Amino acid sequence: MKFHRLPSTDHPLVHLRPLRAADIEPWANYLNLPEVYQHTSWNHPTAQELSSYLGNETNTEPSALLRLAIAEREYDTLVGTIGFHTASEQNRSAELAYDLHPSMWRKGVATASAIDLVSWAHKKANVVRVQATVLQSNAASIRVLERVGFVREGLLDSYRIVRGNPGNFYMYAHILGTHNAT
Repeated sequence: MKFHRLPSTDHPLVHLRPLRAADIEPWANYLNLPEVYQHTSWNHPTAQELSSYLGNETNTEPSALLRLAIAEREYDTLVGTIGFHTASEQNRSAELAYDLHPSMWRKGVATASAIDLVSWAHKKANVVRVQATVLQSNAASIRVLERVGFVREGLLDSYRIVRGNPGNFYMYAHILGTHNAT
């Protein structure tokens, strides 16, 4: 997908921006916190692995991925990330992924960021289907997706191996031109 203009958010606490080298170590640190880690399918990500996301917002390849920093407005420090980890220009689809430092939980940050990114994907990036998979046990992320207008399409049994064990994931979708589109 070609990204001509990046999305933004009006949330009073945060803004969206490209990831910076200084974000990578803090990102790895909070992704490895037990309260975050248990709800993801990451396998103890390292700063070196995460650095592959740097500069992805400038990639013009048709299947380019997008991962942006969710940064505090006041200090411009990383408190989360949001973007697409799978994209298909041919199918006009992308898979939403996000994570958030626990200090920002229950403040509407994930919901606002997801609303703005999904709306941008439909309006500016020519995406018809934004999908998301979420571990069956991740109640908070399920609530975020449903507040954004995603519809649960089903349960994917043993969909991904999560730290050596088959994980069950719900599949959600946000389809342009349907009742749930923003």
